[in-house]
Amino acid sequence: MPIDFKSLKKLESLPAGSAARPPSSTDKVEVLVRLRKGAKRPSFVTPRTEISSQLFSAEIAFGDVERLQGDPNVESMSISQKMPYIE
Repeated sequence: MPIDFKSLKKLESLPAGSAARPPSSTDKVEVLVRLRKGAKRPSFVTPRTEISSQLFSAEIAFGDVERLQGDPNVESMSISQKMPYIE
């Protein structure tokens, strides 16, 4: 079942083209995650880059976006967007 992006209150911005082709739950997406002050990282997420103690990037299955939404330790999240190739 496709995720309704508008129901994700912690999502800072909608990914480009989300209305055209919603990803499947197993597609990988890159996210930036901001934790609440003093909160621990969700155990199901492995960070790619730790930006600070409260901010990190990760690659997760699209289905885990809803898990991040429901995690009380997560303050906000943003799905990364690919930049177009410029010659």
